[in-house]
Amino acid sequence: MVHTNRRNYRKVLFLCVFLLGYLVLLTGCTTDLKSGMHSKIIHSKDLVKGTIPSSFTGQEMMLPIALEQGQFNMANGWLNNDTIIYTTNVGLGSHVYTYNVFSGVNQLIYESESPVASVIISPSGNRILIHTVPTTYEGVITIIDAKGKEIMSERMEAFDFVFEWNPYDENILLFSLFTESWDYSTYHLNLEEKKLTPIHLKEPFAHWVSKDELAYLDWGKEQPSLLAPLVKRSLSSEDEKLVLDEVFYMKSIENLIMTITVTSDKINESVYTFLSNDFKELSTFSIPHLTRFSDWLIPYFDFDEKNRLYTFAPLYHSDVDTYAGGFQLLSIESGEKTVILEDLDNEPLSCSPNGTHCLYGFYLEKLIHLDTKEIMPIVKE
Repeated sequence: MVHTNRRNYRKVLFLCVFLLGYLVLLTGCTTDLKSGMHSKIIHSKDLVKGTIPSSFTGQEMMLPIALEQGQFNMANGWLNNDTIIYTTNVGLGSHVYTYNVFSGVNQLIYESESPVASVIISPSGNRILIHTVPTTYEGVITIIDAKGKEIMSERMEAFDFVFEWNPYDENILLFSLFTESWDYSTYHLNLEEKKLTPIHLKEPFAHWVSKDELAYLDWGKEQPSLLAPLVKRSLSSEDEKLVLDEVFYMKSIENLIMTITVTSDKINESVYTFLSNDFKELSTFSIPHLTRFSDWLIPYFDFDEKNRLYTFAPLYHSDVDTYAGGFQLLSIESGEKTVILEDLDNEPLSCSPNGTHCLYGFYLEKLIHLDTKEIMPIVKE
């Protein structure tokens, strides 16, 4: 009897030890499993996060910019959704930088011993035109890629310049040179051939509507008017074709043309019309306009890569000198208006290709986050 109890006791003891060991082993395996799963989850998150551009992860912007050398002159626009270009004054010359607003990476891409008058970014952001002024009556036109490698440079006698990249072929530019008395001459620049060709245009402010066609307002010289016919012509011929009557302003980007006019039945409004590059009407909208001494005010505007228009608009019709209503910042898509911000000043605008941010101000010294409506300085005051 005693022997049997001892034997049973040993069986119970062995069973308890076995169960205890099993539980310890099971707990350890579960912990290792959870740890392994946790590591995999973290690793997966890192992989996923790494594939998403910084501008879509909610990453904070690295602003204001810490200037490396010189004094801030102005920002010049967007190379891509993350990177802007800005210029500093260094002694009597200028430096041109790219700056990634999310990573804070600052890169010097161009140095000049002369002041930089303007920086014009190509529509794709792959090329940059830099206009420097060594003397009052001379200009140097230098074209570089986004990394700063020089493609071409040309020194020309001129008091001022107007440039127009061809959005259908960025090897081609059109620019007009002005004398001090505002006489002008126009040139066609081919970057592949590094060839500069003079062309005769009736007006200096022309716009590309295809790879080899230009459109402009034919203001004439005999009877000044607030409205002019819109004509087009090819590079190879001086023959003009009338496209539209009575246009006040036009602007073209790739596959889109915008005109502004004022109609006789709504003389207090500006009518914006969007057309395809073969001049078929796509949509239209109107805003009140402000009158000036001899014409109407065109509020500052810009487009994003989806051809959405961002523009300022006054609240009501008035004279520009007495208007005190502030401006709305609007986005326009397919003729539909959306108010982004209220009570802003009408100042220059440069928007990122994806339309998430706009540089703003006479020196593009501020940045507007279009979703959060936040406005921040890009450099320290």
